[in-house]
Amino acid sequence: MTCPREQEVIHAVRSGQWAEGLRAHFAECEACSETAMVAGFMLQAAETAETAAPEAGFVWWKSQLRARREAAVRAEKPIIVAERAVAVAALLVGVWAAAWFSSESPALAVAAVGGLILAGLTAGSALLYAWSRK
Repeated sequence: MTCPREQEVIHAVRSGQWAEGLRAHFAECEACSETAMVAGFMLQAAETAETAAPEAGFVWWKSQLRARREAAVRAEKPIIVAERAVAVAALLVGVWAAAWFSSESPALAVAAVGGLILAGLTAGSALLYAWSRK
């Protein structure tokens, strides 16, 4: 429920100057009395506030900084996944190489060493690339 005289009541609460007709209206109108109560509360809250609102430029700068940080986190996610995948692949190759080393065939042992070296170089290169991109 609104009243056409609400703006007058707000002005009167701010200035402290009440016209006689407005005071009589205020006593009878429920909407205006609620408006005066809320306006008085907001005025008191504004007077007792310890900090002022930050400058618009500062808020803009902080929001841009936050957006850049969030974009960097989103960009790093594929790199983190790749690093973990390389670590898992290196572990699997190590298990595979250990199985081949334990076999009794010298040719299989040589193949296992070659595979282990190749996998190690690949994993190391991938990790070096991923870490250099941070």
